[in-house]
Amino acid sequence: MISSRKTARSGFTFVEAVFTIAIIGIMASLAISAMSNGARDANRIVARQQQAAIQEAVIAWVMGQTRVKVNGVETQQVQSISGIRTTYNTVTTTTLSRFNLLVPNSSATDASARAGYLDKTTADHFSSYTTNSDRLKSSALDGAKQYLTMPTWQDGDFPRVELVNE
Repeated sequence: MISSRKTARSGFTFVEAVFTIAIIGIMASLAISAMSNGARDANRIVARQQQAAIQEAVIAWVMGQTRVKVNGVETQQVQSISGIRTTYNTVTTTTLSRFNLLVPNSSATDASARAGYLDKTTADHFSSYTTNSDRLKSSALDGAKQYLTMPTWQDGDFPRVELVNE
């Protein structure tokens, strides 16, 4: 008599193992993709915040230029916006030189220029990352693959700080 005994199956078949590994691989790639997008998104948020900080400093610089100064002392005479725009466009012709208008300058005769319109830490951070005179960079801007530029101030507009993708 021949006994027909079924043997108990233990473990996974080859197809089941391959299928499970494929699913784990897909899930891992989705998780890694989500994390790397999260880091880039965080850098972009910081880049926008830095753009806003520089824009506010530019506006403060413009407002600081409205009073005419004689021998470093403000007078009651008001300087026109077109005069301030001319100074912005002709004295400073690159983004880096325009940025330097905002940076604290200890040798300046004007108190506002000595104090600067940006804090020293922020100014130093941008200065350490910026190598091109027309592209302001920071660590967040590098991570987001972006840079800031300060184009020529157009008539009828206000000076802008633009966030540009590389």
